[in-house]
Amino acid sequence: MKIDTLADGAKNYIEEGIGTGEFFPGQQLKEEEIAKRLEISRPPLREAFKLLEAQGLVVRKPRHGVFVSEITAKDVWEVYTLKAVLYEMAIGLALEKFTPSDIERLERLIDMMDSCVQKEPPEILGYQTAHREYHLVILEASDNRRLIEFASTIHQQVRRYSFKSFHNNEHLRSSLKYHKKIVRAVREGNAAQARALMRGHVLVGLNALIDGFEYDALEPDSIPVWKNHFGIQIEQP
Repeated sequence: MKIDTLADGAKNYIEEGIGTGEFFPGQQLKEEEIAKRLEISRPPLREAFKLLEAQGLVVRKPRHGVFVSEITAKDVWEVYTLKAVLYEMAIGLALEKFTPSDIERLERLIDMMDSCVQKEPPEILGYQTAHREYHLVILEASDNRRLIEFASTIHQQVRRYSFKSFHNNEHLRSSLKYHKKIVRAVREGNAAQARALMRGHVLVGLNALIDGFEYDALEPDSIPVWKNHFGIQIEQP
């Protein structure tokens, strides 16, 4: 198997571990342990580390090794407010290009997300997987390569907190309502409503972190007052 293929596999494995919290902020990623677990040699793993470092997910410390990046309150605020703008732009572009097949995919994903929420306890990993694909459908329909790459990269930087925020049942159900209403607005061709809902969906995700989720990690008092910064009302689901 080619080194590039092995590196991509290792990158995806570590990326998933960071996103779900298996690898926590500040944790050292030991080459020997991960290479043994994945049954690969060290060169492709080192290549994977380079790719992850470029995404901001890991940092190299000379003579110490590779560590999962630690994220600050300012980082979270910057990423979520950027996501709000980028995702709103993506849905606006996608509305002009959606095919019936795209809309059907979104509706199937909504059904999957709904099923995950109705389980007891909710199936968080399944919800996040469908949620990620839902947004990927929209990003791909936008047909803007740089937008797709940039939005995907910054999302990965805070995915670990997105995953944890879905353990808040109120936020989880609110997220599902937003996604249902976005698809409805797409069906109706209501561009203004779809953009407002998409922006609101992302900013409410930020608000879920500020209002009591991961307080110790995020230090919410240090986050700028994003509502006043944007000067907007959030569209409610």
